[in-house]
Amino acid sequence: MKQNKRLVGVMNDRNRPKVEDADEAYTHLFAAIVDQRLPPGTKLTELALMEAFGVGRRTIGTALQRLTWEKLVVFFPKRGAFVAAPDAVEAVEVFAARVAIESGTTEAVARASDPAAIARLRDNIEQEHKLRQQGYIREAIHLSGGFHVLMAELSGNRILAEQVRLLVARTSLIVHLFDNQVGLAGWHDHHDDLLDHCASGEVEKAVSLMREHIIEIQDGLALDRRRPVAFDMFGVFGTGRN
Repeated sequence: MKQNKRLVGVMNDRNRPKVEDADEAYTHLFAAIVDQRLPPGTKLTELALMEAFGVGRRTIGTALQRLTWEKLVVFFPKRGAFVAAPDAVEAVEVFAARVAIESGTTEAVARASDPAAIARLRDNIEQEHKLRQQGYIREAIHLSGGFHVLMAELSGNRILAEQVRLLVARTSLIVHLFDNQVGLAGWHDHHDDLLDHCASGEVEKAVSLMREHIIEIQDGLALDRRRPVAFDMFGVFGTGRN
């Protein structure tokens, strides 16, 4: 029997993500984009999302609008909303922005060398290592990108932290399009050494390694070609790990 690929009827009160408002719908969609459960080019059908989350059209529309403002979703008249699919020019610009911003956030963390901040970053790295060892690669990738976001948050500059959060999300789209495996493998490289430099207050070494780390991820991408994207929304928002 041919499998029903529709979301309608698949989600129910037991396995549907808990969503009560547009902020929570946005949070689920944002995480699914970062984790690559919603790859670039995915059509985001309002009716399917309404069924998946158990909410109304206005709630989904508000969440999609916010993602559009953040350039993670694009909207085409008469065609609908799609997960953004950055081109090579945008990819280069995103990495350049990350180098510029994260050099500053890394400098702030290393200069402060706050034990509490270092402990939080250390815990992030340890959790990521455990997930990789257990085979939960997607979850480990999420924490790997989260390391950069947490570093920015701990810099004390909320505006820069928000920019890093969005740039990391856009990086996930870029990596999926241009080099899914090799690029993602590099996300966690250098994190331990980087944190050691921050803990020791070695500002110049920390900043230099962060810049090298981000550039290395970019260099691991094949920006002269795009991977084809084939996607099925069935089960994206189901519970449990893959």
